[in-house]
Amino acid sequence: MRSRTQYIPLNEAEAGMTLAAPLNVIQNRQTRFSLPAGHVLTADNLRQMAANRAEFIFIVEPDSRCDEDIALDTALVARRVMEIFSHADLSDPTAMALFDQILAYRNA
Repeated sequence: MRSRTQYIPLNEAEAGMTLAAPLNVIQNRQTRFSLPAGHVLTADNLRQMAANRAEFIFIVEPDSRCDEDIALDTALVARRVMEIFSHADLSDPTAMALFDQILAYRNA
C-alpha cells in the first residue's frame, strides 16, 4: 500500500500513528524528549510530547487515493506553487532551489 507524509499539530496526533522523521524536543539547547523515525506512537508518548511542549509531528500514513486523485492533487499543488512564484526569477539558482523544495514538500 502507498503511504504519504504529513505534518500535523500535536493535538491531532493519535496513538498508533507512525513518525516519518525523528522527533526531538529541544529546550535551552538540550534535548528534552526524542523518538526515532518509524516509531509507532503510544498514549504515553503523546502525554510525554505534550508535557515537553512538542507542537507538530511528521507522520507517515496510508494513502488510499487512487492514481487519478493523486494526479489531480499533484497538478493543483503545482499550479498553486507556480502562482506563489509567479513573480520570482526562476533562472536564479537559489529561487529555483527554493521552488523545488516547496513543490516537493507540498506534494508529500
